[in-house]
Amino acid sequence: MSLAQLADLAQVVGALGLILSLLFVGLQIKHNTAALQRNEHNSTMAQWTVVRQAIATNRDIAELMTAGLRGESTLDAADQLRLEQMLQEYAWASFHIWDRTQRGVFPKGTFEATSGVMMCDLLRTARGSAWWASAKNKGFIPAFVADVDAVLAKDAA
Repeated sequence: MSLAQLADLAQVVGALGLILSLLFVGLQIKHNTAALQRNEHNSTMAQWTVVRQAIATNRDIAELMTAGLRGESTLDAADQLRLEQMLQEYAWASFHIWDRTQRGVFPKGTFEATSGVMMCDLLRTARGSAWWASAKNKGFIPAFVADVDAVLAKDAA
């Protein structure tokens, strides 16, 4: 085998090595992306767990949410603030699902099918509706507000 043939063979082996290494890097990126998406799902679950556990483990908060949202009782200033803070937490956790859906971390339609539906249940109540009318223009980005309002409109129809 001549020197030229050895050089050609080395180039072929080098090209194959490069292709294999690029395939390996591609697989590593795919696995890393999947792990990052799983972390996003876990983070979202942790955010929602805080809200759900507050309601599930504290009867006072559960009563505040049910009777307070339905308007079955008069709320003093402290309970009104507590109810507003719970609604804020609920909306903030919903925002994270919306944001991750917008960024493609969650499949398209995840927000509408999950937290959007749950937001409707809260925001269709008298106090929930009043809170949203006031809060949606403070602290939430317009695109999120528009999508929540769209889910509410669709649910009403």
